[in-house]
This record gives sequence, structure tokens and C-alpha cells, in this order.
Amino acid sequence: MKRVLISGTGGFILGNFIRKAIYEENKKQNKEYSFVSVDRLSDNANGFYTNKNHTFYMADIRDQHIIDRIFQFERPDIVIHGAAETHVDYSLSDPNSFITSNVLGTQVIINACVKNKVEKLIYVSSDEIYGALTSESDQSWTEDAPLNPRNPYSASKACGELLVKAANQSHGLTYNITRSSNNYGPRQTPEKLIPKAIKCIMNNEKIPIYGQGLQIRDWTHVFDNCSALFTILNKGEPNEVYNISANQEYTNIEVINEVCNAMGGGHHLIDFIKDPRGNGHDFRYSVDASKIKKLGWAPHYKFKEAIASVVEWYTLNKYLLK
Repeated sequence: MKRVLISGTGGFILGNFIRKAIYEENKKQNKEYSFVSVDRLSDNANGFYTNKNHTFYMADIRDQHIIDRIFQFERPDIVIHGAAETHVDYSLSDPNSFITSNVLGTQVIINACVKNKVEKLIYVSSDEIYGALTSESDQSWTEDAPLNPRNPYSASKACGELLVKAANQSHGLTYNITRSSNNYGPRQTPEKLIPKAIKCIMNNEKIPIYGQGLQIRDWTHVFDNCSALFTILNKGEPNEVYNISANQEYTNIEVINEVCNAMGGGHHLIDFIKDPRGNGHDFRYSVDASKIKKLGWAPHYKFKEAIASVVEWYTLNKYLLK
């Protein structure tokens, strides 16, 4: 079995990934992978996953000593690095924590990968590194589009990408980079748009929408992102970048209306407020996922159908909406 070390399993995307990956491995007679993961379990962590086929370490990726010890003990063959600070608004008020986690933390992981001669590092990035599209008619970004980050969060993720590519040139580190569109699904913390709206409706509170809610995002179910990561784990070509998207674009107000519909009400709670960044919120994100589809991956979840199951999950797990 290949040993896979994953950083960030206390978070939304990798927390779902470790659960899905272990479930899929447990169904097989001849298992291909075993898993170990690392997360510092910060205040917004959604909880870690315990399983006999999963070893978990509570640790900070910025600590080179402890990360080195974990690598020395576990001897991973493949590393998936997804631990990161991710909230754009928080990056505006506290950019230093994003730089230390997303840049220094990434270099610490790279150092350990190089030192322990891992077979491949998969770096989980974001479509926000491309910047913003200014029109609904603009072509979706391909992997060759230039990096144009517009806030400390996306800049820190772009820096992480460059460090990974530099390690390939300097040390021969084999890598893949993923750039996913906006994700939704279970276990997402309530500062994000969809769980925040669900929480507001549950509590009969106003749902704040910046401007007229016309910003456009490309929505991918987190389970589709997980299957894409598994595809790249198995089939990713060496040193390639892959966009991940279900190509389902909606304005923020359309998303909120779909949440209200799924909850049987709440439209009256929508509250259009002044954008605290002026015109700082990017108008549109859209990525072309043709490249990863050539590996055999395809999304399975349709937003307007899946949102009801997401709402149901949160109503059964209200503790995450504290």
C-alpha cells in the first residue's frame, strides 16, 4: 500500500476527502492506500476523522521540527497539501496569518517532501489565483491563464504554487496542482456563503448580501472535488496543473434564493448591504476543467438538485453552525 499524508483534514475540503478516501479504500479487497493526516484544529475546524485506517496528528504545518518528525515516523509516499487559511475577508484584516500558514507552511511541507523523497506532492490551490473576470462573456480560465491574485489570500496561494514549482526545478520534486472553483457541501463553516445563509434562516436573522448579489461564482460540490483529487492521485500526469469545476455559474442572489427554496422560506430575510470593500469583491470566477476530464473525471452533482441535501445535512448537524 502507498502511504498518503494529507494536511488540512480538519477543514472543509480535505475533511470530506479523508472520509471519502477511506470509505472507498475500505470497500476494496486489495487496498491501494493507507492514510495519515495533519491539522492544527483551529477554532473553525470542523472536527477530525478517526478510523483504524487513518492516523491523525494534531500539529501546525509551520513547525518544521514536528513536521519532520511526522514524516520520519510515517514515511509517506505521496503528500496532499491542503492546510491553509482560506477566508478572503479575514486575509484583509490579518494578512500575516495567511502568509505564515499558506506560504511558510507550504515551504515547510515542501522541505519535508524533498528530504524524505516523496513520490509526489499534490498542492490544493484555488481558482482565485487567476484574479477576476469582468464580463459574463469572458472565456473561462484555462490552466495556462496568468496568475493575477487580488487579495492576500489568493496571493498567498499563488506563492505556494510558485514554491512547489520551484522545488520541482531545484530538487526534482514531482507535483500536481489543483485549482478548484467554489465548493459547497457538508462540513463547511458558517462564515461561507451557503452555510451562513442556512444559519441565518434557522435563526430568523437577516442574510447579508453585498450590493445586489450579482457577483458570479462557479459552484462545485465538495464530493466532486474529492473525486477529482482521487483522480489526480491515481492518474495525474507529473508536474501538471488541473482546474476542477462543475461549470455551474450562479450569482450570489441566485444561490441564496435556492437555499431559501430548499428551506421552504427565508426570502424575506435577504438584506442587501453596502459592500465593505466598495467594488473590491471580484465580479466573476470561471474555470475550464477540460484537462482533468481527459483523465476520466466528471462531476456528478447538479447544484439546484444537490442544495436540498446540503440543507438537510446542516439541519441534522446544527452544531457546525454555532
